Amino acid sequence: MKCPRCFAETGQVELKSIKVDRCTQCGGVWFDYGELRLLKDKEDRGDYRWIDLDLWKDRDRFRSAEQEGLPCPVNGTPMMTVHYGDSDIHVDICYQQHGLWLDKGEFEQIITYLAREVDTQSLGDYVKDVWEEFAEIFTGPEGGRSELGDLGRVLYLLQLRFAVQFPDLAATLRAIGRGTPGNV
Repeated sequence: MKCPRCFAETGQVELKSIKVDRCTQCGGVWFDYGELRLLKDKEDRGDYRWIDLDLWKDRDRFRSAEQEGLPCPVNGTPMMTVHYGDSDIHVDICYQQHGLWLDKGEFEQIITYLAREVDTQSLGDYVKDVWEEFAEIFTGPEGGRSELGDLGRVLYLLQLRFAVQFPDLAATLRAIGRGTPGNV
């Protein structure tokens, strides 16, 4: 496979048990459809594993960026350059669902962006996300077990956000939870 950025050869590398094609010269990476989500979910800081930005399904959520017209390494058609979520990170995607291209360092930028998203969610945002994750147990792309893991992570983060926003109430609830019936 040829790099769409500098046209050098790519070589397969394994990142957290996901095989991707990396350019031997510029360090850019080609992710086949779904591989970016899988790699993101395997990151050690997985508080954001539940955030699934599907660049193909949720096209309306992504702002177009200045088009670079990089050729898809699978079929050579021009890829679309979009912003990843609300960030300024540019991602080049093949709308025929072959995959996406990230320049060197952009994966790390995406992880930093997602961590920031987790930190800035409000209590209301998390409540909404719980409902969405619950629905994805039955309809989500990852399968029931993985979607349950996502729901568990959102519930955990909801608990943390609640404790931050309402520390006195959270302490009272913890104290009640430690009590035994009749001793409350």
